[in-house]
Amino acid sequence: MDPPFFSGRVRRNQPQGPAYDDRWPGGLTQYLEFLRALLNSLAPLLAPHGVLALHLDHRATHWARLELDRLFGEKGFINEIIWAYRTGGGSRRHLGRKHDNILVYAAGPDYVFHVLREKSYLAHHYGFSNITIEHDERGPYTWVAMRDVWDIAALRGNQHEACGYPTQKPLALLSRLIECFTNPGDLVLDPCCGSGTALVAARALSRSAVGWDTSADAVAVAQKRLRGTGTAELAF
Repeated sequence: MDPPFFSGRVRRNQPQGPAYDDRWPGGLTQYLEFLRALLNSLAPLLAPHGVLALHLDHRATHWARLELDRLFGEKGFINEIIWAYRTGGGSRRHLGRKHDNILVYAAGPDYVFHVLREKSYLAHHYGFSNITIEHDERGPYTWVAMRDVWDIAALRGNQHEACGYPTQKPLALLSRLIECFTNPGDLVLDPCCGSGTALVAARALSRSAVGWDTSADAVAVAQKRLRGTGTAELAF
């Protein structure tokens, strides 16, 4: 679930391109009422082995964690994934804010989890006999269990994957989430589907996908992206 972030802006990449309104006249109180209602409606839809992944940033993650603890209990917490990226821009008043947060909670103790592996690069070629060291253009590395900080490049407008929708997330990010917390054949539900990245990733990984969005622009973009990848139900 990748809802508005409480940014206080109309999010638009191009003057005449698709957009969505992330302004809240009632301030944080109104935004949290929206988020609480959305989470309350989604929690009962989870399968017993299902998980909910909520994607936010520094503006509201801490409030969302309290809501998710209330819904699933402290034992429902699985991970807070830090998606780190490098984009332009900075500030004279604070460190560059270059990460988002993805809170992952489980409906029950038998939730799906697959150990994924990633490359861990070495400063030099160690002589240990009990590990396998491989090489690529960056140097020597080993394969290790994936950690909760994911360094995945943010999507740029000149990339083939970009579809012009504001705050579009990279396919690599959603694919990793789906691989980690679902099985082939499972149903992936995205109630704030935006440009449809989660739905595209789900179909590519042999999962079923259902999504919706309140924005007609979003639904049109998602439908266009889903052509040729199978069917996914969309409504707005």
